[in-house]
Amino acid sequence: MITHLHHHVLIVPLLLLILTTHDNMVTSLKVHIVTYNTGNTRPRENVAPLLGLELDPDIISVGFEELGDTDDWENEVDKILAKRGYYRVKLVTMSIMQIVVFAKKEHMPFITHIQTEYTKTGFGGTYGNKGGTSVRFRLYDKTVAMVNTHLSAHMDQVHIRDEEYWNIMSEQDFDDPMSEHLYDHDYVFWSGDLNYRIQLGNEEVRTAIKDGKHLDLLSHDQLHQEKQAGHAFIGFHEADITFPPTYKFDPETDIYDTSHKNRVPAWCDRVLWRIKAERAEIAHALNWAGEGDTDTSSLSSFTLSASDMSDLESDFSSDHCEVDGACGSKQFLSPDNAKKKTKKKKKKKKKQIDVSDEEAYSNRSTWEMMRKRTISLMKKTAVYAATTGSAMLRTATGSAPIKVHKADVADPERFKNLMNTLEREKVSLVKEKYENCVKPLVYKSHPEFKQSDHKPVSALLEVGVNTNLTPVIKFQNDKYTWKKGEKLVVSFDVRPGIPGFSSWDWVAIVEQKWTDPHKHYISYQYVAKETAKFPWEYHPGVARTLNLVFVSSKMNAPVASALLECL
Repeated sequence: MITHLHHHVLIVPLLLLILTTHDNMVTSLKVHIVTYNTGNTRPRENVAPLLGLELDPDIISVGFEELGDTDDWENEVDKILAKRGYYRVKLVTMSIMQIVVFAKKEHMPFITHIQTEYTKTGFGGTYGNKGGTSVRFRLYDKTVAMVNTHLSAHMDQVHIRDEEYWNIMSEQDFDDPMSEHLYDHDYVFWSGDLNYRIQLGNEEVRTAIKDGKHLDLLSHDQLHQEKQAGHAFIGFHEADITFPPTYKFDPETDIYDTSHKNRVPAWCDRVLWRIKAERAEIAHALNWAGEGDTDTSSLSSFTLSASDMSDLESDFSSDHCEVDGACGSKQFLSPDNAKKKTKKKKKKKKKQIDVSDEEAYSNRSTWEMMRKRTISLMKKTAVYAATTGSAMLRTATGSAPIKVHKADVADPERFKNLMNTLEREKVSLVKEKYENCVKPLVYKSHPEFKQSDHKPVSALLEVGVNTNLTPVIKFQNDKYTWKKGEKLVVSFDVRPGIPGFSSWDWVAIVEQKWTDPHKHYISYQYVAKETAKFPWEYHPGVARTLNLVFVSSKMNAPVASALLECL
């Protein structure tokens, strides 16, 4: 088991590793995220202002909670975006909760491996009125997860909301070796009615809002408090809140609740994001030195064997491991309880834990999350850091590596001091680029929407991707002509190194303003021997312009399109 490493070499090379693709990024894409608790109503207002179309986003994610009808709202969004050149990446609905993701059609060849998941947390995990829905996919060279959640209500249910967050984060798995878990994704965007409240009296909160001093209430916001305490949403970021609390209003008004419930106003509706391998996770993943460790053995000799991984697992199952920024609550894991390992089966939801049982709560937030995340990150980063770390660090700093200990990363104040040191060693650019992998452009509420007791919230974020990629599959022609009475044959080019076609791949003929080939196809044919053949009887019979869309079963996505002129 490796116990002494040149630990300070690891953090900066890993940051540089993360930034290697950042330096090569060709394009910054705009991601627009909306969350709206509709209050069990059907759309009576024009939803277009929610979609940020004037900002020209590349990706649009819309999350709804408490839907009056699970189709009405999505259909309204679909009709608007179909006219603007967007297609539907995926929709997932759980009970009265929903998330739907759209993208510009120009990005379609590079949005692949689409999967969905959902986690029920209502009534002990048996009902989907509360919980989380997610859509994940590969976006060019990045993996992205869009999560929409509705957590438990009421001022005193903070620990329940925290537990629901961990349930969703730990239980959603995906069949993609690049990102098997939510926390494996390069970008995680988390929105919804999170239901965290303002920990103050009703009169004090309302007076501050009335006096225009609502920003003074942010220090009492439960979500901020839970993040800072390390109880939930560790590693997540949020843009600066400048708008008043978005809950609870008398419907059809801008007046805070005057019903007999007389709820305290709160910022229930939020949009957050998380970047893969945040610094606190790096600390846990790479087995940091203790305060007294002065070993300076060369990192270049560091390798990670199967026995090392086994020892690492053993370490985390037997040591009193404190959990901070990366993995969970600031609890300690009992050695006796830690040894009770459970094998998690794919797609099988784990038994809900009684959060009043502090020992069980500690087990869940430490053992399950910390061990899996630690090992996953260590596998993916350690070998790279071992072989390139020393050279990269010396190139960046022009000096010998700087000594760093675990507490320098785990403690916010010490981390600030560490970063100041790194800046003096000429790596301020590393910090700046790393912390700006996602750049918030707009974060606002929409008070003009009045039919619910919530105000919708939207965020426009800028993310970097490397667009210098070749499409996986493309039609051999950008445009096909189909004459009446003739059959249509279309063929494709496949990028070298990509596995061949599946017998379940298919080509759809769709209207030009399509958003989903599964929903809007006029006709379709399966691919055989790298071609798709449409009999003459499938011709629409009149002259019109349509589209051809190739749908890959292996990548679970439409990945290519071409124009079809019917004569």
